[in-house]
Amino acid sequence: MRNPRMRRSWSVIAACALIAIAAVFAFGGLATAQDEETGSAGKKVLKIGWMGEVDNMNPLIGWSNNVYEVYVNEYLLLTGRAIEDLKPDDKGINKSWELSADELEWTFTINEGMTWHDGTPITAKDAVFTYNFIIENEISSYIGFLEGVEKAEQIDDLTYKVYCSHPKSNLLGLWIPVLPEHIWGKMSGEEAGSTFANDPPVIGSGPFQVVEWKKNRYLRLAAYKDFYLGAPAVDEVLFVVYKNGDTLVQDLKSGAIDVAYMFPQAQFKELQDTESIEAIEYPWYNWDYVGFNCYDDKASLGNPALLDKELRIALEHAVDRQKLVDVAYSGHAWVGHTMLPPSTWRDPDFAWAPAESEARGFDLELANQMLDDAGYADSDGDGVREDKQGEPVKLRLWALADNPESQRATKLIAGWWEECGIDVVLTVQDEGVFFDKIWNYEGDTYAPDFDAYYWNWDGYADPGQTLDCWTTAQIEGWNEQGWSNERYDELNTAQNQEMDPDKRADLIHQMQQVMYEDCPVIVTTHPLKLQAYRTDKWTGWERCNFGEGPVACGASFPWAYYNLKPVVAETTGGGTNVGLWIGIGIAAVVVIGLVVFFVMRGRRGGPAEEV
Repeated sequence: MRNPRMRRSWSVIAACALIAIAAVFAFGGLATAQDEETGSAGKKVLKIGWMGEVDNMNPLIGWSNNVYEVYVNEYLLLTGRAIEDLKPDDKGINKSWELSADELEWTFTINEGMTWHDGTPITAKDAVFTYNFIIENEISSYIGFLEGVEKAEQIDDLTYKVYCSHPKSNLLGLWIPVLPEHIWGKMSGEEAGSTFANDPPVIGSGPFQVVEWKKNRYLRLAAYKDFYLGAPAVDEVLFVVYKNGDTLVQDLKSGAIDVAYMFPQAQFKELQDTESIEAIEYPWYNWDYVGFNCYDDKASLGNPALLDKELRIALEHAVDRQKLVDVAYSGHAWVGHTMLPPSTWRDPDFAWAPAESEARGFDLELANQMLDDAGYADSDGDGVREDKQGEPVKLRLWALADNPESQRATKLIAGWWEECGIDVVLTVQDEGVFFDKIWNYEGDTYAPDFDAYYWNWDGYADPGQTLDCWTTAQIEGWNEQGWSNERYDELNTAQNQEMDPDKRADLIHQMQQVMYEDCPVIVTTHPLKLQAYRTDKWTGWERCNFGEGPVACGASFPWAYYNLKPVVAETTGGGTNVGLWIGIGIAAVVVIGLVVFFVMRGRRGGPAEEV
C-alpha cells in the first residue's frame, strides 16, 4: 500500500514547485522590466557601458568625447570615412566629388534615396545650408575648420558646389555633420549655436536616431528602418552611464551589457582572460597634458609668471613621463611629447616627436638650474622661489574629479614641482569648473581664471583639424591656453592649403615642433583606450584603422553598430537573461530545500503505517 503521508508530502512539494516556477518568471521579469523602462522590450538591443556623460544633443554645442559617438550615429558627415583606414569614402552625404584645375572649386554629388528621420528627402540643399549656416553665423565650434571656404551653392537636388579662396587640403576629411535645413533653418545662428537643446527624438540622417535621453543614466538610439543603405540588424543601441568602473566590468562579464568602454586599467588582464570577451587597447588621436594659462592680456587671472617660456620649459623638465605611465596609468599609456600620437597615421605619418637628444626629459637638477638662470630665486630661504616682481611663485594645479589617472598624475607632478621650489596648490575639480574657469568672462571680457590643469583631449582623424585648435583665431574657442604664436599660425595656413600629402605632412611636423619648443602645454602621455566586448552575443565586430583601432566608440563612423548581427536572438527584450537565471537558481534552491525538509521530517516520524 502507498504511504498517505508520502502522498501529502509530494502534494506539498508539487505546490511549492509551482510557487518556485512563478518565482522564476518573477525574477526573470526583472530584466524585461528594466528593458521596458527604456522602451526596449522584444528588441535586439546592443548595450554599451561607459564612464562619463554626454553633454548636449546639439552638435554645434556639445564637446565631450562620448557625445561625438552619439552624433556620428545620428548624423551622416558631409564625406564619410572608410572603417578600414578612415580615408574619405562614398557613405556620407557625398557620393562623389570633382576638383577644378585651379583647386578652388569642388563639385559634389550626394547619394540618392536618403531621407531624414522624419521622412523628409535629403537634398543638396541641406549640405549647402550646413556650409553657409556655419560660415554666415560664424558658428564657433566649426568656423575655424572652414577657413578658406567662401560659400556653397546648390546646382540641383543631387549636386552642389563649394567655392574656396585658396586650395583646401582637408575639405574631404573634416568632421562636420550635415544638418536638416527644414529644422535648423527656422532659427538664428545665436539660437542654434548656444541655446537650441535638440531634444529627442532628434531628426538626423544616420542609421540610428536618438529617441530617449535620461541624463546621467542612459541614452537610447533606435535603428532607422528607412536608412538608404538598408535597416541595421541592431534594433537599438543603448549607452549606459556608469559611475563605478568595477560595476561596469562585472556587468560586462555577466552579460548585462555587450561593450565596456574605458574601464579601470586594473581590470584589463582579467577581461583578457575571460571566455567570450575580447579586450583590446589602442591609441585614438588622444593625449593627456598639463595646460598652462598663456593668455597675454591684462584681463587674464592666471599667474603672470607662466607667460615666461623658460619657466614652462623648466617645469616640463620636472615631469617624469615614464613614471606617470608606470604609476598613474599602470602601464596602459605611451610616453608623449606632442599632440599627435605615433602609429596612428600611415602614408604619410603626420606624427612628430623630438629626437631623443632634443627631448625635454626628467631632470630635477636641470630644472632647478634653469629656474635659477631665469631669475626665479629663493631669496628668503623658505623653499619657495619668487618671480621677477618678488612674489612667491604659487601655481594652482587642477585634477579631474572623475579621472583617477589625472589625480594620480597631478600628485606626482605637484611633488616634483615643489622640489623645484614652486608652491603648488593641488585641488580636484569637477569638469564643469574647468569649463567655467578656463572660459571665464568678466562681463564681455575674456578673463581665463586658472594657472595649470591636467586634462585629456581626443583629436580628429585629420591632423590639420586638430592642430587648427591652437591658432590665435581659436583663442576663446578651442585654444584653451590662450596661446598665440605667429609662426604656428603661418604654418597652419600653409598646411591648410597644401594639396600634396607629403608636403602637408612636413608642414604639420613643423607645427608640432613650434608648439613643443614654446611649451604652452606639456603633453605627458598618449593613454591607451581600453575596450572589451562580448563575442558570444554579437558577430560582425571589426577593428577599424588598419585593424588597430576600436570596434566601437570611435566617433568617426556609424558602421561599427550598423554591421553587427546577433549570434542568437534575445529572449528577454534584447536585454540580459541574468534575471531569469537568478530566478531559476533561487527556485532550484527552494525545491531542493523543501524536498530535504519533508524527507527528514518523514524519517523523524518513524516507520510508515499501513492501511
